Amino acid sequence: MSISIKLTDSVNTVQKNINVAIAEYVNSTLKSNKAALLSNIQALIPEWIRNQPEITSLTSSDVSSLVGQFGIVDNTQSIVEAIISSAVNSTTIQLTDYNASLGGGGLELQFQPSNFSNLLSLSVGHTIYEGGDLHWLDWLLTRGDNIIVTNYHYNPVSGFGRSKLGNMTGGGSFRVPPQFAGTKDNNFITRAFSGDAQEKQLTNILDKILG
Repeated sequence: MSISIKLTDSVNTVQKNINVAIAEYVNSTLKSNKAALLSNIQALIPEWIRNQPEITSLTSSDVSSLVGQFGIVDNTQSIVEAIISSAVNSTTIQLTDYNASLGGGGLELQFQPSNFSNLLSLSVGHTIYEGGDLHWLDWLLTRGDNIIVTNYHYNPVSGFGRSKLGNMTGGGSFRVPPQFAGTKDNNFITRAFSGDAQEKQLTNILDKILG
């Protein structure tokens, strides 16, 4: 027994109808699952940020940690959570419908304002000391290895300084340690949102949503 199928429409018409159906399905599926998609993506962000060496150093009690060097006395876990929360809340999704030719559409993930205004406005990113205000989060994110303090350098010694992990002593200069020095294009936040592992996780979420 054999079955034959005869197309009553041209190949171009059939292809056009298929493209229309695919576009309608993808557009509808993305729109109806936008909230779930955003939620699933936001759930990945805390781990991405916590895996950064800067965050490890900000939660360390080692005398060479950023806690000691920046003289941080506030609860560092709370500081990290504030940074993570701000990054999570700044994440958005923009959808653009695909047209009948499967063009012009897409999904754009916006993870972080390029000027880092959300993070730089956090009060926890400051160390207030007698006679000054060290906006250490700004230095960590945008200022690279520029000198913060001249004629003084950090002395890592337990029991001294604001953090009791070290103090400033005369001579030399003080700047963000080179392994942590970040710029607007390359810092612990930009690195948290890039990489093969992150791309794979995002692809897996999209695959599940689109079936």
